[in-house]
Amino acid sequence: MAGTMGRMYIGTSGLQANQNAINTTAHNLTNLNTEGYSRQQVLLKDLAYQKLGYTKTGINQTGLGTKVDQTRTTRDHFLDNKYRLQNARQTYYSSKAGVISEVEEFFGETQGSTFQDYMKNLWNAMQEVQKTPNGFVERTALVATAGSFIDRANEIYSQLVNYQKSLNDEIQDQADEINRLAKKIYDLNQQIMKYEAGDLEAANDYRDARNQALDELSSLISIEIREQPNGTVNVYAEEHLLVSDDRTFDIATRPVEEGSDLLTVYWKADDTDVFNLKRISVAGDNSDAGSLKGLLSARGDYTPDYTDIPLRENFGTEADYQSALLNYNRTLSNRDVSALIAQFDQLIHGMVTQINDVLCPNTTVTDINGNTYTILDTERAGKGFGDGNEVQGTELFSRKGYERYREETITVLDENGTPQTKTVMVYNEEDPNDYYSLYTLGQITVNDVLVKNPALLPLTKINGEEYQNVADDLLELWNKDFATLDPNTLVPNDYNNYYATMVGDYANKGYTYQGIADKQAVMVNEVNNQRQEVVGVASDEELTNLIRYQHAYNASSRYITVVAEMIEHIIEKLGA
Repeated sequence: MAGTMGRMYIGTSGLQANQNAINTTAHNLTNLNTEGYSRQQVLLKDLAYQKLGYTKTGINQTGLGTKVDQTRTTRDHFLDNKYRLQNARQTYYSSKAGVISEVEEFFGETQGSTFQDYMKNLWNAMQEVQKTPNGFVERTALVATAGSFIDRANEIYSQLVNYQKSLNDEIQDQADEINRLAKKIYDLNQQIMKYEAGDLEAANDYRDARNQALDELSSLISIEIREQPNGTVNVYAEEHLLVSDDRTFDIATRPVEEGSDLLTVYWKADDTDVFNLKRISVAGDNSDAGSLKGLLSARGDYTPDYTDIPLRENFGTEADYQSALLNYNRTLSNRDVSALIAQFDQLIHGMVTQINDVLCPNTTVTDINGNTYTILDTERAGKGFGDGNEVQGTELFSRKGYERYREETITVLDENGTPQTKTVMVYNEEDPNDYYSLYTLGQITVNDVLVKNPALLPLTKINGEEYQNVADDLLELWNKDFATLDPNTLVPNDYNNYYATMVGDYANKGYTYQGIADKQAVMVNEVNNQRQEVVGVASDEELTNLIRYQHAYNASSRYITVVAEMIEHIIEKLGA
């Protein structure tokens, strides 16, 4: 009789197991369109067996029902990791492309008036001066056009610098979002660990929420995930522990260096930088990952000037030049906005100094003590036109608060070797360590003396005749090779070609980054589709499962009914 009554539990276990399966299937259907949800599966197994004895071929036993072995999510961790890596690379290049797209607007290349128009206007003004060097109207127009040219250059420079600073807000927001997601993942870790501590059921919904948070985190920073035996995950970001079993490691922002207006990100726990942007990437090292790194890489660490582009002639040895070139490639060449600022400053510096050197030519002299001076070459320099304007050494472009020359008295030897004391105009050299001594954007202006009196332009000979050679040389500057775009290129350019190459190279970077981002987006979509084939809920399949489990439930119910009727029949017969 006990064996007969025990058969009731077989049906009861079937009811319980299939009811659980029906509930899980209903849960899948309910979350059919829930983002981040993973399809759940119920796995059944035999509950236990009752040994009845032995036979010649084995054990004679009977089953005592079924039970739920586990309710699992159908995730492929290989696809998850692949998705997060490709997603991180996609956002890296997308953020860099976005920065370039915004910066391109500053030069007006997609609008009506471009900076090249201002360059053309300056050339036209010089062309008119060449026709009539002593013409007051022509000189006035040249000074005014030069003013518009340098004002527009300074305006673009200011926009670039302000844009660099404006990225601080986005960098701060992304750093805060990384910390928020890390805290969320940590909290979900604790929930999962508590829920699964009894090893009775998997915390699948919590795991789905954690996986979705990890997907979001992967778009911001490169991550590596290591699951622990207790169900938690340790998350490493840029090879640094971000989420552990017992805490999170926050990142924060601070100035790149003391006095800098630009922010960088660092680990609060050990005060180290999150990213090593000076590391030169190689193919396949997956260092190009995460939108935060993309922003920092596109922005750069500082606001450079033309002195940050190494020129071979400025170095005494090849070893010194190669060292400077390596530093340039590590700190500037792959920083899109910073590199553009340096290249643009190199163009303006070159134009300004070469124009000034034509108007105010220099020469070198050595005094009796062996000291060498760069001074105004009074034999080649022109003068202003008109009475009272016979002044040499009046430059067109000036450094704010920094005169071109200073007056000094030196003693030199004349042709006969006799000491001779004379007063000269010594050129105030540019010093890379003194910002105010540089002809650099933000520091250059049109000479205020010429704005007040354009007749002072040194285009006149001592005898009052037009200094045609000087006017010709000004115009000839536009036909000469000026500089290469950066040390990694070998082709020199004149002013116009340099500007066109600079803008074209920058635009090509944007196209390249956007092209990579688009290809990565396709790959991300493909991998995600593969993931959805595994984790996605298919309504037709779930409805089929629902019918199957319902039939099994009904079968268990019918089994119980049959057993009950059998027991009732036995009791009635025995009672009779």
